Amino acid sequence: MATSESSPVRIKTACATAALCVAVACAAEPFKNQWPSFRGFRAAGVDDTHPTPTTWNVARAKNIKWKTPIPGLGHSSPVVWNNRVFVTTSISGRDDPTLVIGLYGDIAPVNDTTVHTWWVYCLDAGNGRVVWKRKSHESVPAIKRHTKSTHANSTPATNGQYVVAFFGSEGLYCYDMHGKLLWKKDLGRLDAGFYMVPDAQWGFGSSPILTGQPFAMS
Repeated sequence: MATSESSPVRIKTACATAALCVAVACAAEPFKNQWPSFRGFRAAGVDDTHPTPTTWNVARAKNIKWKTPIPGLGHSSPVVWNNRVFVTTSISGRDDPTLVIGLYGDIAPVNDTTVHTWWVYCLDAGNGRVVWKRKSHESVPAIKRHTKSTHANSTPATNGQYVVAFFGSEGLYCYDMHGKLLWKKDLGRLDAGFYMVPDAQWGFGSSPILTGQPFAMS
């Protein structure tokens, strides 16, 4: 049994723990119903706030609310904040850029030295309408990609105030929610080659996260 001398300490500890729990809950609250980065909040890959269909049929529009064509190639995942969906893409100078998915053992990269453009798209989550699109970069890619890969593999991140898109060797870009470019950063050539076969360049895929930033829920 706790003595009277130790009780205040335990009470203070319990209060501090409760305050910490409240603080953590408040910090997480802005992310409720959002999908702000790769695999969602805290990269958990789980959203228990929305009912999820178990079957889809694009041709019959079953459980498909809308679809919007996005030019180019992009393996990045979409992120969602309130009624906005953000996606990225890279558009080759070729009319038919190579993308070969499936199981095969070829590790040779795509030899596409045409000028590419890298884009960030903002869509209306309700109807798929393109709200804005911004060309972040234009150049010949600094590194090559695998035939299964793209030059827009990294998922963007948002916190309701900023949208950050990462294109590897083509730079890091920060926009506001209305598409205004706030800043950009050239990180130099980021070699994503297979360490055992350096010439087998497969593209860059690490996704950014945002932390310690203010939130805007409007």
